[in-house]
Amino acid sequence: MTTLFSCFSPLFGSRTCGRLALSLVGLALVLLWPRNDTLADEIVLASPDYWCPFSCKAGEEKEGFAVDIIRAIFSAAGHRVRLVNENYSRALVNVRTGLYTATPSTFKEEAPGFVFPELPVSRNRYCFFALPDSEWRFEGEASLRNRKTGIIRNYSYGEALDPLIQAHPQWFVVHSGDNLTERMIRRVALGRMDAFVEEENLVSYSLSTQPGLAMKNVGCTRELYAYMAISPANPKAAEYAELFSSGLRALHQSGQLREILARYGIEEWPLPTAP
Repeated sequence: MTTLFSCFSPLFGSRTCGRLALSLVGLALVLLWPRNDTLADEIVLASPDYWCPFSCKAGEEKEGFAVDIIRAIFSAAGHRVRLVNENYSRALVNVRTGLYTATPSTFKEEAPGFVFPELPVSRNRYCFFALPDSEWRFEGEASLRNRKTGIIRNYSYGEALDPLIQAHPQWFVVHSGDNLTERMIRRVALGRMDAFVEEENLVSYSLSTQPGLAMKNVGCTRELYAYMAISPANPKAAEYAELFSSGLRALHQSGQLREILARYGIEEWPLPTAP
């Protein structure tokens, strides 16, 4: 403060005061200029809260391993990552229009026209579940005849099941809305359906939170891969897709991917060479 007032003293020339003024202006700009982290993109993921352990309730300590993987990758590049919970159908619509950046774990068949990284975020397997005393097993098309099997609207169940669902809709009971895995478990337990088909990790997690419920795995389809599905309306979609794949390789090499999956009781899978 003394130095500033001394500018008005005859001992200081106008050139010195001019330099001081410029220095003060420069300091003010440094202090007021936004930090790099405020300039970073915010990656907003949209997903239901009933997809644990893939994606869970926003704001919880464990938001899901797919969310954790994406956050680890994009945070390392200076971006913020935020999860919002919406049912799956609405999430796909809002990501497609660009309201949100991406869904964290989606099959390519479920989101045509979206931008996908080279590498997947999760390895999945759809399985059929029935009551513990059921003697029925899923063994292809013939085994589904004259049964009521629960499925979820807008899901893709892979090349083994999608054609059967389309050709024989009367064999399936379609569900939409929230808490779908738990709802299907309860409907089978109440005898309103014979079985349901769902991703095995989702069912295991749901049953672990509902100790009074029990289901038996009665057959699975082959393994599938799901991806971070990026909005085609986002101008940085291709950049984000490339960042994800390079970041996932780095997580794999460092061992951090294994650590993230272990928090959810999941073993690390080999990265596919040709997804």
